[in-house]
Amino acid sequence: MKHYLTSRDHSNSHIVCDYPNICPICNNKISPINEFEKCNKDINLVSILFTCPACGKGFITHYEYDENKGVNRGTYSYKNLTLLQSFPVKPKETIFEECIRNLSPTFCNIYNQAVASETYGLDQLSGIGYRKSIEFLIKDFCIYKHPNDEEKIKSTLLGQVINTYIDETSKIRTLAKASVWLGNDETHYIKKFDDKDINDLKRFIRATVSYITYELVSDEAEELVNS
Repeated sequence: MKHYLTSRDHSNSHIVCDYPNICPICNNKISPINEFEKCNKDINLVSILFTCPACGKGFITHYEYDENKGVNRGTYSYKNLTLLQSFPVKPKETIFEECIRNLSPTFCNIYNQAVASETYGLDQLSGIGYRKSIEFLIKDFCIYKHPNDEEKIKSTLLGQVINTYIDETSKIRTLAKASVWLGNDETHYIKKFDDKDINDLKRFIRATVSYITYELVSDEAEELVNS
């Protein structure tokens, strides 16, 4: 939704912009309260201090404007602004099912650290974090299925662990391999899969988590029935 901001420098200038609709701190959908705006014409930047009605905290949003895009209407100058960023930013934590948290707490921790790095714009590091997270998830799952081979699983390369300890007909095996391949792409100088990116890697990891969750819940149900 477009909002019209009346300049406070008495220049009869109106600024047209989109307010952010998600608080960067609490991540709730909001209609923020405009507390103060400042235009820096030297760098074509408008800064607005907002208050979030959900968490009550303030944040600053930067907009870039171009006078050439404006349309003069009488005594008012309308400038179309492009939203750049809001800060401070608090990454939105991914809350995994309890069974996943119990199976591999390190996976959950690393995954959310990767999410945080992506939120902060550290795009060259986040993919490496996602790749590391899938290693802990898969190895912890294989240890759960084969507890007698725990030390061997820990010291074996992930690709070999997948081939040895996950059934070749399992969707988990397919998804794990795909996740590892795309994750490796994030760590290497030359990418093998140019048509895939970090969003595909995250999709594969989330799907892997879903299938592992299914396995864990099924085992729990089977234990209940057999008891």
